[in-house]
Amino acid sequence: MLKSKESETVNSPTTPEPKVGIFWLFRDRIIVDSTPLSKAEPYGNALGHTTSHIDFWTRQQHTGAVPREVEYEEQPRGRVVYDRREERFHLLADKCILGRRDVVGRLMAVMNLPPDKTSEGRDEHYRCFECLYPAVDEDDDF
Repeated sequence: MLKSKESETVNSPTTPEPKVGIFWLFRDRIIVDSTPLSKAEPYGNALGHTTSHIDFWTRQQHTGAVPREVEYEEQPRGRVVYDRREERFHLLADKCILGRRDVVGRLMAVMNLPPDKTSEGRDEHYRCFECLYPAVDEDDDF
């Protein structure tokens, strides 16, 4: 018995659409603002999320989701973009995020990123205050 294409589509499992977007690791909580790839905006050879880190964080401060006294660049953060030439996602983040495989795994899941088509890397734009201004031990000699 032959199945119609329509019934095959209805009965087949669907894979969630991958997303591009911005994210933070804040007090061990992942905060994400994302766009499905099919609705992403072109930027050169990339497809990306249009909302900036500062704009989204400011909205989160106004709603009380994050404290007003914490600035967007203080916390570890990053971005996921899609490179149309390479046909790959790039998860770019602070080393405080990339060094935690559990957090990277959670981000991959939340953004529905295919592991075989996703690269991870650091970006100088995404460095938290802890990485930019490491604490100086009082016993250190200058």
